[in-house]
Amino acid sequence: MIESGSLETLGRKEYQRQLNKKRQRRRKQRRARMRRIRALRALRSLRFWTRAITWLAIGLSVAFWSRFAFVYNIPSFAQIGSLQGVESYVTVKPWWFGPPVFDIESYVESENLPEQTNLSPYPLLLMQLGRYQAVLTHPHFVWVALDQHS
Repeated sequence: MIESGSLETLGRKEYQRQLNKKRQRRRKQRRARMRRIRALRALRSLRFWTRAITWLAIGLSVAFWSRFAFVYNIPSFAQIGSLQGVESYVTVKPWWFGPPVFDIESYVESENLPEQTNLSPYPLLLMQLGRYQAVLTHPHFVWVALDQHS
């Protein structure tokens, strides 16, 4: 630092050298401050995009849950019409906010089946599905996985 009392005793070269040191110190401090500001901006941007992507994923999950259903394990007797050779599929549900996943095989193997032996397995399956039978009877395909064994 340049002291005002010693200005008369300093020569021109020494004075310029001290001024250069002072400028370099200020430049170094300014660069460090700019690095800190850039780092804080990057951190704020990262936090913003992390939150935005998280909320987007939550929104897409709610949209999938509310309007789409994944149907799999379709027994061979239920593969009728457009379901022939289909192993699993994603369909648009005709209702909002129902179950998002249907394991059709689990509806067939339910232990609380009625004692009606005169029904064939398909109407019994539809009866077990109840109000959700539209995912099997009238599917609106979004994605389809075909059966590899057929």
